Amino acid sequence: MDYEQFKVKEYDLWDLFLHINQYPYLGRCYAWAKRESADKITGIKSGELLELFGDIIPAWDRAVNQLFQHDRPNLAILGNEAPHLHAHLIPRYNSPRNFYEITFEDPNPKGNYAPYPKRKIPLDTLLKIRDQIKEKI
Repeated sequence: MDYEQFKVKEYDLWDLFLHINQYPYLGRCYAWAKRESADKITGIKSGELLELFGDIIPAWDRAVNQLFQHDRPNLAILGNEAPHLHAHLIPRYNSPRNFYEITFEDPNPKGNYAPYPKRKIPLDTLLKIRDQIKEKI
């Protein structure tokens, strides 16, 4: 899959991408560290930390809030399946949201985001979500 098509914004030390699993978390993104040797959160460099928490997360949070009015932003830094430093930015919703005739409903808004039901979202809709977030950041 060509993940570059899902890029929302390029930063100095990170790239921000729309996560292809948008259901049920409309506006879900992830930040991917550009440093090739970036592996674990315990090895994050101070510049990466500042850019992630000072620029990327706040900009994403504002954009998703303006677009979809999420109730709470969540952050997960795992690295289990993709062993590279990255952060999942997950909007949480207490009530359903509709976007292009798709209803997004958070199955456990006050609990862990995973596991969650997966539903394939058409590529054109994914690109519309990406473009709207890109406009706001």
